[in-house]
Amino acid sequence: MPNQKRPHPPRPQPPRPQSPINRNQRPIQSAEARYYQYLEKRDEKNIIYDDEIEKLESKGSLNSLTFEGELTDEENAFIISGEEDKKADKGFSVKIKKLFLSIICLFLAFGLNFVQINFPNTPSIVKIDFSALPELLAALAVNPLVGIGIVIIKNAVYYAFNPNAIASIPSKIILDTVFILIIWIVSFIIMKTKPYKSWLKEREEKCLPYRAYSIGALSISSVISVIATSFLSVLTLKKILLPLLYHFFGSYGYNPENIFNTYQVAYQNLITAMPFIEKVVPSLDSLNIGIMLYNIPLNMLKYSLCAVFAIVAYYFINDIINREPQ
Repeated sequence: MPNQKRPHPPRPQPPRPQSPINRNQRPIQSAEARYYQYLEKRDEKNIIYDDEIEKLESKGSLNSLTFEGELTDEENAFIISGEEDKKADKGFSVKIKKLFLSIICLFLAFGLNFVQINFPNTPSIVKIDFSALPELLAALAVNPLVGIGIVIIKNAVYYAFNPNAIASIPSKIILDTVFILIIWIVSFIIMKTKPYKSWLKEREEKCLPYRAYSIGALSISSVISVIATSFLSVLTLKKILLPLLYHFFGSYGYNPENIFNTYQVAYQNLITAMPFIEKVVPSLDSLNIGIMLYNIPLNMLKYSLCAVFAIVAYYFINDIINREPQ
């Protein structure tokens, strides 16, 4: 066929330009690999994050801290789920430890309540015990309400074993409760002040745990609480303890005259053993002087020792309670 046209051969296409190789391009990593890489960097730098960075970390937005680019939804979901699992495991472990500690403190407080000490050359009605130590420890390491609950349960059980303590139990409940509340409230107020917050910023430089700085606030509040509780003991003695003794045990010789005689006899024995006391207190001619001489110093000794040992024990026990589960 002479008029048939031959098809033209296809024109050769020019080669497509290849994109330049980005030598800085990082290989794609899984979310898990990137997350553990972040953990390694954090441990190496020993970073202590402020509140804003901790919020980003809890939400899984770690890309602004260690990675270039944004994390995908899957990566964020992986990080968030992992952190939530860790928090759940740690939270359950902390609750179990706090429950166990509360039970131990309850038994210790109950046992120490029976170990009442009457120092030589002191009136027979002036006795101290150190059951406030485990009560304060439970209040610091667990919750203030737990410490107050131990105060009430301890005295209720003690009354069941010793009904004759009906006169002293109300005073003990008031004093131990006030002792715990003052330490908790005052330390909370101190740690919210601006000077104390600025002092707390030093932990980022020294890498000290938070509880190391809480010891300062607890120490200051303990001094205030010891002084306030010791002077409050004068009021509870005159308004609660002595009236209840006169009412329930007046027939057994507990009357104002005999109570005052016990203070006078103790005073004479005291100046015989330590003559310098007579220069400070020349005579004991009223019950108020006897209370100032015996009750206030002994209560200060009692609550000071309880506060010191409870704070020291809290420093170590708090680390055990908040330790990561293995």
